[in-house]
Amino acid sequence: MKRIMFLAMAAVFTFAACQQTDAQKEAEGLLKKATREYEEGRFEAALMSIDSLRNVYPNAVDVRERALTLYQEVCIGQAQKNIEKLDAELEQVKAEYNSKKSLAEAHHSEGTATEEELMEVNRMRLRRDSLQVRFDTECAKVKVIRQKQKEG
Repeated sequence: MKRIMFLAMAAVFTFAACQQTDAQKEAEGLLKKATREYEEGRFEAALMSIDSLRNVYPNAVDVRERALTLYQEVCIGQAQKNIEKLDAELEQVKAEYNSKKSLAEAHHSEGTATEEELMEVNRMRLRRDSLQVRFDTECAKVKVIRQKQKEG
């Protein structure tokens, strides 16, 4: 009787170990998929794959730790891409704002500035400031992630 119990317990543990190995392999596959998506510059898809890995395989700790490192790299890559786009757009808007502002100030000093012209300058200033905040936020995101990576 004890021998039968021992064999049954051994079979259960063997079965559980095989399931763990299969789950580990599937989690590894998702991590490889996320890595490939990151390398292809498909940041949103990589983040979704990492999120799926975290939700579906909560016990694959080793894979999840590597996924966290990849997650940080994906976020940095995404932020840097956003920074590039925002920087170009910000420079264009700044130049346009400065041009319209100078013209409006000249018209204002002559007393010929229109309400629409002044409103347009205000809209341009708001757009410039909004872009600047988004740019600064993305830069701060990169800085924070880099600090977290250095810490551990």
